[in-house]
Amino acid sequence: MGRGSEKRGIVIGGGFAGRRASRLLRSGGHHVTLISSSGFWEYTPGALRCLVEPAAARRMVQAQPRGTLRATAVGLETAGSETLATGVKLNDGSSLPADYVVVATGSSYPDPIKASHDVASSPEERRAQIEIAHATLVSAASVVIVGGGTVGVELAAEVAGTWGRHKVVTLITPHDRLLERMPPRAGKLALRWLEKKGVWVILNDRVAEWGGAPKDAAKLRPGGGDWKLRTEQGRKLRASIVYPCIGGRPLAGPLETRGFGPRGEVRVDTNAGLRVEGFDNVYAAGDCCGTNEEKNAFTADLNATVVARQILASHKRKRVKLSYPRSVCARNTTPSISVISLHKWSAVMQFNGLVLGGPLPAFVKWLIEKLQVHSALGTPGVTFIWDAVETINVFLARFLF
Repeated sequence: MGRGSEKRGIVIGGGFAGRRASRLLRSGGHHVTLISSSGFWEYTPGALRCLVEPAAARRMVQAQPRGTLRATAVGLETAGSETLATGVKLNDGSSLPADYVVVATGSSYPDPIKASHDVASSPEERRAQIEIAHATLVSAASVVIVGGGTVGVELAAEVAGTWGRHKVVTLITPHDRLLERMPPRAGKLALRWLEKKGVWVILNDRVAEWGGAPKDAAKLRPGGGDWKLRTEQGRKLRASIVYPCIGGRPLAGPLETRGFGPRGEVRVDTNAGLRVEGFDNVYAAGDCCGTNEEKNAFTADLNATVVARQILASHKRKRVKLSYPRSVCARNTTPSISVISLHKWSAVMQFNGLVLGGPLPAFVKWLIEKLQVHSALGTPGVTFIWDAVETINVFLARFLF
């Protein structure tokens, strides 16, 4: 254990969940080391805007806070007990001792929508990646987007909103509507907007033959020619660039050899503050966490909050097991809150069963971005405001809609 009453914690992952957990634990008097495999923080909900407007990356991509350790955690050390982590093994062969570990390693997504951390190691390098991805998109005469969820819809909207009918944009989904994880009205609003902008939306069909187009990245055909795809229903699609938007995968980080589920998600005990199954002092939060909920910045913050509260309580020798999400939401499900941009001046917003479309949700998305980015920058008072906004949303979700 740590010297005296000081507790040593290690938080692995510098995204939304990792930053929130480390901040709350430090405010509780713990010595916390934040480890990030990349040298930058990115406001991932703004990544699609950056593809069409790379100048936005100047505010969306930032350096990790001072004191963050740039390293990759490759395993956990255990001493005498397989259930008690005593430290974290790093990729340079060294290790750090710890009284507890929080795994917030996030998820992967096809390049360039999420950064390739093995290539980009600084804000400048990530911004350069975005510039290259933008130039690639600019030179594409036609675009096929595979997937009609939140990422696919937002990407189609950004491309159509920026270039209009000057680019041929096709979106294909195997579902009978767009935004299938949201209420039906959300999908209808998105479909209406996209078709008005000239996007060809194909429902109830999927790509059967990719014609050599990569499924893990968006790349121009060598020489700028067309990829030739064929769907299960026999449609032939041609595009200069293909964006696979068919979901990301959780990253288990140092837990890749134990404690993870079939998709790579970290298995946790929701009745013990999201403690990782098989461990006494390892917790998980964010996209990597195996909770049954929509993965976004809001739920990442809720995960981190319950983890920090559980750790602080346990190190005060309080025999408390916090259930998730009831301990932070006062209900057995997390609020369903999502805002899907339809380019700059329109959006679709869900607040539980309520769905709104138009300029108001777009303003809400803009406001969330401003608060999140300035909170990450450490602008005085903004973190307090953002925490208050989330608390109000949780409270309202208990009674409204």
